[in-house]
Amino acid sequence: MATFFTELKRRHVFKVAAAYVVTGWIVAQAAEFLLESFTAPEWILQALIIVLALGFPIAIVLAWAFELTPDGVQRDSADEEQTLAEITGLPAELAVEIPGQSIAVLPFADMSPDRDQEYFSDGLTEELLNLLAKVPGLHVASRTSAFSFKGRQEDIREIAEKLRVRHVLEGSVRKAGDQLRITAQLIKAQDGYHLWSENYDRSMANVFAIQDEIARAVVESLKPQLLDKIPVARETSSEAYNLYLQALHCKRQRTPDSLNQAMDYLEQAVDIDPDYAPAWALLSLVYALRGGSAQAGWEEGVAASRKALERALELDSEHAGGWISQSQLRSYYEWDWAGAHSDLERARALAPDNSDVYVAEARLARSEGRLEDSVAFCDQAIALDPLNQDARSDRARALYYLGKLDESEAAFHSLMALNANHHNAFCFLCRIQAARGEVDEALQEQRTANIHFWTDFNWLLIAYQHRRSEECEAKLARFIAANGEDGAFQIAEIFAAAGEADSAFKWLETAVRRRDPGLTDELLSTETLRSLHNDPRWEPLVEKLGLLEAYRRMPVRESWPDLD
Repeated sequence: MATFFTELKRRHVFKVAAAYVVTGWIVAQAAEFLLESFTAPEWILQALIIVLALGFPIAIVLAWAFELTPDGVQRDSADEEQTLAEITGLPAELAVEIPGQSIAVLPFADMSPDRDQEYFSDGLTEELLNLLAKVPGLHVASRTSAFSFKGRQEDIREIAEKLRVRHVLEGSVRKAGDQLRITAQLIKAQDGYHLWSENYDRSMANVFAIQDEIARAVVESLKPQLLDKIPVARETSSEAYNLYLQALHCKRQRTPDSLNQAMDYLEQAVDIDPDYAPAWALLSLVYALRGGSAQAGWEEGVAASRKALERALELDSEHAGGWISQSQLRSYYEWDWAGAHSDLERARALAPDNSDVYVAEARLARSEGRLEDSVAFCDQAIALDPLNQDARSDRARALYYLGKLDESEAAFHSLMALNANHHNAFCFLCRIQAARGEVDEALQEQRTANIHFWTDFNWLLIAYQHRRSEECEAKLARFIAANGEDGAFQIAEIFAAAGEADSAFKWLETAVRRRDPGLTDELLSTETLRSLHNDPRWEPLVEKLGLLEAYRRMPVRESWPDLD
């Protein structure tokens, strides 16, 4: 709102308004004196005052749209993109006009007696969001952005402005046993007007009908011409659905125990309903996450993930998320790059406004060493979903790998304004600090942080990169003992930074055998391994991942700061 008033001042709207009022008052006073002198009818003065009043809003509009220059009156020269960027808080190149038919689904509040149904209220919110996202022409803010406001008491207008939407759906869930009370209301963000609201007192068996009714009411309020194109919620038994929502909640925590619990819930859900596609899709992701974190062997994890995903796509081939998941499975674990590109093309065709598609494109580009393309895809994701932390993090990382430290630092600080505990941002900011010569300060930051694996890794990396190896040997031995199973790629980076190419290649080969996701994520992009690029062992290793052609197409990166 403050930026709007700033723009009013810049365009001299206040000055024009004041001048118009003063001039109008003088004209009215002079007219009254003259008309009395000539004994003119009273209606003439009344008509003049009406004309002056009607002219006021016209003068304000003209003041906004035009400016007085030495060359005469011209349209205001303000950069419209810059103005929009100021209002939205985004870089000018990322700011886009707020779509007219746009909505954010805020997390429904858990109003259950014991406040122990958060998994259910969050899951119901996400299911509604996914349902509305399938409506053609309706822009829906992503889950990541919408859920960033969970538990925060902010004005609806401010939330809508940050999410770049014109409408907000909010509500609450009260669940006691098998009984539900769901309250939902659709709000026009500009003025807080309630376009629609409803209470639903039903049994758990009716939860899908409630979702359909809410989606229909929203579309009827915003785009009534699309009522015949509203998708319906995929139904299952209340027991399977409850297990699915509990698994969704566990998966987001991403701890070893929570992933095991999520797997258990989902395996129960698909036993109850073998045709419930969302449970199969989520189970595929959980299997992959467990395989990638050494909770299960990667071969076992990937095989199970592939089987579950094939079943999910067999049941629902029109869900973009399934194709995104398959793309990531192909790239991170199967190294099938052509297949990964094909999957993302399919996902984009199904959901052209889904920011997750562009985040996946950005990561695929980074895997292939196309860092400029990675930044561009992140820009597209952020334009669609301004609070998407994955997109902002990946953008900042790509800028870092390109050696654009100032831009990367600004991007990471912007990310930390959204999430002060974002470990990726913290670690890379310390690496930037060290690259600028503040090595002792960066090492001390890593010592005082409490992110375990990543801070230990970054401390060792910075120390070896900047030849501060006094304490490194014992610390590295402890790091290898603790993380040799699932940290092979990072261990290789440390040895490369230490100038020990033989050890670096030994651990890279270990990473290849384990299908370490770090290989896919950073092998061609990170500055830490560039000292190995001229080694005769480098290209054969890259070829094992199927990335040799991509590597040979990469431009020579000479702009990264010299760390010696």
